[in-house]
Amino acid sequence: MVKISLCRVTMTIGKKLEKCVFHLFSLKKVQYYRPIREDEVARMIKKISLKAHTSQITNLSNIVISLATTIICRIAFGIRYGGETRERRKFVELLKVGQEMLAGFFVSDYFPLLGWIDKLSGKINKLEKNFTDLDELYEGLIEQHLNPNRPKSMEGDIIDLLLQLKKEKSTPIDLTLDNIKAIIMVII
Repeated sequence: MVKISLCRVTMTIGKKLEKCVFHLFSLKKVQYYRPIREDEVARMIKKISLKAHTSQITNLSNIVISLATTIICRIAFGIRYGGETRERRKFVELLKVGQEMLAGFFVSDYFPLLGWIDKLSGKINKLEKNFTDLDELYEGLIEQHLNPNRPKSMEGDIIDLLLQLKKEKSTPIDLTLDNIKAIIMVII
């Protein structure tokens, strides 16, 4: 008979994940990304100044949300989703749908036996499609990072760091591509 202590296993995995997170967000790494933050804040200030100079009404909420999204994308992916590009619209739409679905009401959360209502209403299919689309997006970003001819901007970002940790096996957990995608999802 084998006795397994789930508490001990969970604590061990938790400690290992804690070490990984500490490695990703150490003071050295945070300082490494300072030029990105400063560049994006300078762009935001310039944008606000231009709108103020032409006496345009400015929605600061949208500008600050755009700033946060752009900083996160540059730090995590090494890509600047600036302006109204197709990629940015797709990315923002995927995140928006994901947030709506996760914040939405699912009958099965409260009454598991009535989960068929969520399927019938189409919520489950919409949620699965969103997860599939996000998975494809992250898979594409990882493939771009694995390409030796990738842009310089992708060097040193979080995906690059995670792939390096996976390659060197220098983490207490054997990182898989699914783990990397999960970490990216949590960061975003």
